[in-house]
Amino acid sequence: MKNHAVKNGFVGEIEGLGLVDIVQFACLSGDDRKLSVLSEDNLGVLYFADNEIIHAEFGELTGEEAFYRIMSWSSGTFSMIFAKTNQRSIDSSWNFLLLEAARRIDEQNKPAAVNKDSGPYLPKVLVVDDSRFFTKAFVKLFEDQIQAKVIGTATNGKEALKFLEMQTPDLVTLDMTMPVMSGDVALKHIMIRSPAPVVLVSNFNEQLSSRMMDFLRYGPVDVVAKPVSPDSWRLISERLQYILMNVREFCVDNVSRAKSPKLAEEKSVPSRPAEQLVIILGGLGGILELQKIIPALVRSDKTAVMVLQNMYPGIDRHLASYFDAYTPYAVTCLDADEALLGGQCRIGNCHGRRQIVLRQGAPLLSVKENNMNGISLDADNLLHSAAEVFGAKLSVVLLSGVDVDLKLGMEAVVSKGGMIILQEPESSLLPGPLEAIKSLGFEECCLKPEDIPAFLAGRI
Repeated sequence: MKNHAVKNGFVGEIEGLGLVDIVQFACLSGDDRKLSVLSEDNLGVLYFADNEIIHAEFGELTGEEAFYRIMSWSSGTFSMIFAKTNQRSIDSSWNFLLLEAARRIDEQNKPAAVNKDSGPYLPKVLVVDDSRFFTKAFVKLFEDQIQAKVIGTATNGKEALKFLEMQTPDLVTLDMTMPVMSGDVALKHIMIRSPAPVVLVSNFNEQLSSRMMDFLRYGPVDVVAKPVSPDSWRLISERLQYILMNVREFCVDNVSRAKSPKLAEEKSVPSRPAEQLVIILGGLGGILELQKIIPALVRSDKTAVMVLQNMYPGIDRHLASYFDAYTPYAVTCLDADEALLGGQCRIGNCHGRRQIVLRQGAPLLSVKENNMNGISLDADNLLHSAAEVFGAKLSVVLLSGVDVDLKLGMEAVVSKGGMIILQEPESSLLPGPLEAIKSLGFEECCLKPEDIPAFLAGRI
């Protein structure tokens, strides 16, 4: 590296620096900058302002396509100066642009598809944890109980990133709290540089819950509790086995991170029975999409929102607490035999025999059995009962990976004038179930998750 001192800062050359690192630096600095990149005979220019990429030029190309062409270059030289431009050809966030650039590069370099019928396949796993005890325990769990192959371990995020540059596992388990490079920083880099299905492993406590929920904006598949007892090891084994059963159907390239939410203003306490109901059902990948939907909902004092998400036991409490700070709805956990109130959002796990009934003229969520753990959601009964009570004032939103039987329930919703809204399969981590539902033809529309709140606002 050669440095030449100047009045304000340094200029120089650094070998081995990637364009992703340079672009991230320019975005995070917040200054008005111009980045010129030369690769062989190709010259590209990027402009930055207000922590975003605002303009790109390459030959006759401008905007996002010019940006993606520049980011595809593997080597070259660059110069960065303070400069402004009046042109603006890019509106997407820099996180989205880098993820999309990584996806396009990965698509170009993707090897031929593996023949799924060639025999038994052992999913490949990378375990990332700074504890030797938990690392050994997870390796034993995967190889002895889940029938997966651990192809590597790492003690921090930096080691994990180096591993991912050389090999592509089917699943990464990532501890949230580690030295050298913490889980959140590692997760951001993984999703930009080497997109892979990631399961976050965390201690569930009040100190970490908000940070844990914030991690989910970056696109992990799931979050599970760090085991502390034989029963919790059983729960995590079942959850990881369920994830690995679906892992070969994941489309990680479809995943886009959620924006950072804004704190909600002070809200009134719900008190009147709901006249309208929105039911949101989600499976693997659905927690990320909820991050795009719940904070953006427009409050209606006539509307109740019920979220049933397939997730690890205990996550619902943390999700409810997190979302309550960022949405105009009053958010609580979904319990048994509770009135459905306008301006209220209830969140629960996607299991149990639930139904909507009228009691003294007011809608009520009823649970047929006290112990719902392990009982699959009777979605047909739930949707049928909701359609009977709310009729045309019922909206049902189906998100990534929803894997419950819905055909009869959707028929009941549509027959009563209610509406089915599907997440676009092409935007989902696990599109297969949504594609199967779409083939039935019950949906009113297919939308990206970030477009669903505005659509619902027009209906409620």
